[in-house]
This record gives sequence, structure tokens and C-alpha cells, in this order.
Amino acid sequence: MPTLLEFVEKTWRDQVATNLKSSTRHGYETYLKHHLLPEFGDYPLSAVTRPAVKAWITKKAREQRYSYSQRNPNPNRPTLSKKSVLNMVALLAAILEAATVDYELLPANPLRGILRRRNFADFRPQDRRVRILEPEDFTRAVADLKPPVLQMVLFASLTGCRWGEQVALRIEEDVDFRRNRLRISRSLHKRSPQTPKTEQSVRDIVMSPIVRRILRAVTWHEGYVFSPDGGRTPIGDGSWLKRQWRNAQVRSGIRRPIRWHDLRHQFVSLLIAAGQDVKYIAQQAGHASAGFTLDRYGHLFETSTPTHAEWPEDLLWTPGEDPMCTICAQKEQDASETPRPASESFGGGGGNRTRVLSG
Repeated sequence: MPTLLEFVEKTWRDQVATNLKSSTRHGYETYLKHHLLPEFGDYPLSAVTRPAVKAWITKKAREQRYSYSQRNPNPNRPTLSKKSVLNMVALLAAILEAATVDYELLPANPLRGILRRRNFADFRPQDRRVRILEPEDFTRAVADLKPPVLQMVLFASLTGCRWGEQVALRIEEDVDFRRNRLRISRSLHKRSPQTPKTEQSVRDIVMSPIVRRILRAVTWHEGYVFSPDGGRTPIGDGSWLKRQWRNAQVRSGIRRPIRWHDLRHQFVSLLIAAGQDVKYIAQQAGHASAGFTLDRYGHLFETSTPTHAEWPEDLLWTPGEDPMCTICAQKEQDASETPRPASESFGGGGGNRTRVLSG
């Protein structure tokens, strides 16, 4: 009887996991490396029993999240989320299901049905509300940004694109100025193309004036919109860009900076504050249904006072005073004085420290 580690390395990775999207497989490999294999890797498959996994779930309910500061870890950092442990157990159950059904190594899957709610009763209730910035905090943080981080933050917060969707955009295929639409049909994970997260993620997003100005400023006519070399190569994981966004928030006096992905929540919050219909919001964000939007953002619908604005950015800046107007005006002034190169590159950082747009 092979151990779990042997089955994963010799069989599961090469014969079962090959059909997974690269982003999904990356997440599974993280769960295996840091959680599942250290605990169950040396167990024969028949020894991965239901009681052993339920005891492990109880232990994980009390385990604090990983601290990136080895010298001075935060003693009050939160515990692992219920969703994360659910995903780990679901992965382990799927591996044992493959061993049972496809390879007949086990008479039955001992973890079948383990994802029922009563098996995860030890987890503390967590605040599931999304985190966003107040409009004045957001505009203050944005004012501290420089290109290209400025354009990418504005683009993410006014389109609701996930990171992989944003860096996968191609100027000749996905941008339709005539219809004023942005087509989301692909995603990138570590520069490798893949389908978007869900079927509903394939969508058309209405472009606001700021988004149009960002795209109009791109100097190439084909290739990736956000690129270090004129559209030929997409941006990678964007770690430098995301770090600059966090640093700008800290410099602006924001005590709890939001993540890059939270800019997607910022976009939904602006649509809610602008008085948009929930079905329209769900379509623009690529949600599975309007019901999901209400469940996820219900507290914003309850606390926001709708201000009927034509565009989400009208809730942040008065027309003609947004950061892109300032950049475009400065660009025109510089062009009238001295010719400038069409594009520049910061260089380094694995292709992440890039000036995406001129100016």
C-alpha cells in the first residue's frame, strides 16, 4: 500500500492533476506542501481515516496563520479560516476518491461526506464583510501613486477585473471603443493563459471615461495592454506593483491597507453607491447571480445612500480633476516642449517593475 506522499508524487500529479488550471493546481500544491503532506504524507493510504482527519480539522481550527516575520511574529494574528481548511479537506478527499475509484487502492473513500457543516463546528465565526476604503481615503492614497501603478490601480478599481483578467487584456481583441466595452474572455496565471474563474466571469464591462483615457494612452496597437515591452510580454504576478499600492496607503495614513484584490470590492461598492441595479452589478463583476451579490455585499446595500451618478468615478472626483486628466494634460504640455520616447521601462523585478503607459 503506497503512502499518501508516494501516491501524490507518482500518480496523482502526473495522471490526475494534469487537467487542472494552472492557478488551481498552484493552490493545491500550496495546500499539499504546507498542510496535508507534513501531516499525512507518511501515512499509508489506508491509514488516512475519518477520525484522523477530524482530529486534524480540530487542530487546524486553533492554528494561527503563517507569519511572514520570523524575527517578530504577531502573536495576535488570526487563525486559519474555515474556508481554507474546507478546501484542504476537499482536496484530500478528492485524492482518496481517485485512489478508490480510478486505481482501486482502497475499498471505499473514508472521507466521503466529511465536508458536512457539523464536522467544522470548532471554527470561530469570522467577519465575512468585504474590506474597502472610504472615498476620501481612496482618493488620498491614489494621489500618492505614480505611473504605472496609478493607471493599474485606477483600472482595477473602475472595472472590477481580477489580477489575471487585467493583465490578460489585449488591445486589439478585448477593447472596443466604438461600443465602449471591455471584453473579459481569458485570464493569466504566471503569464500562462487560462479560462476565467467561472463561466459568468466571461463578460463585457462598460468603460468609464477614466478607463477610456487609460486605454487611449497605450501607444501600441496590438498585444497586451499592460506590458513592459510594447505589448509582447504580459506582466507577471505584479508583486512590485502591489507593494507600491500598499506603501501608498501606508503613507496616506491608512492603518489597515486593503489588498489588490479588494480593489474589485471597491468597484462593486462604487456601483452600489451610484445606485446601480443589483443585476447590472452582478453582470459587471462577473458574479454567478444577483443573489450572490446581495449575500456578499448586503451590508453595503444596507448602509449606502445611493447617489445617482453617471459614472462610478464621479463619486470620487469632479469631472476634469481626476488623476488621469492631470497626467494627460502634463503629457500634452511635455510633448509640445520636448519629444519623448513612446514607452519606457523600469526594468528588473522579473518584468513587474514596468511603465505600462507613456508619461
